[in-house]
Amino acid sequence: MRTSRALDKAFRSALHALGIAALSGGVMAAGAPNNYFEVTVRPGTSAICTSDPCTVYFETPAGSGTHTILQNGSIKAGVATGGERVLLGVFSNESFVYHVEGTDLPAAYLTVVGSP
Repeated sequence: MRTSRALDKAFRSALHALGIAALSGGVMAAGAPNNYFEVTVRPGTSAICTSDPCTVYFETPAGSGTHTILQNGSIKAGVATGGERVLLGVFSNESFVYHVEGTDLPAAYLTVVGSP
């Protein structure tokens, strides 16, 4: 019985690792790196952070003016001037969609997966 549980745990751990690897490959193909400990997202990118907690930054497009960064459509996550990288916070095991308020820039997608 003990051997069966050990094998089951090993199988689930391997499956989890394969799942993260598969997700990471899709993200890498889109041009956004997979990160550990911290991640920077930009309009039109997707990222997976595989640490828990994960420090999240957002980089606004170059230009002038002040940009409000919204999280999941309505929560004010931060404010930045054009081309600035700003800290949005430290998150655990969540998914987010960020966009720059008042623009037609594409959204940025983030998933914090955390530890197995």
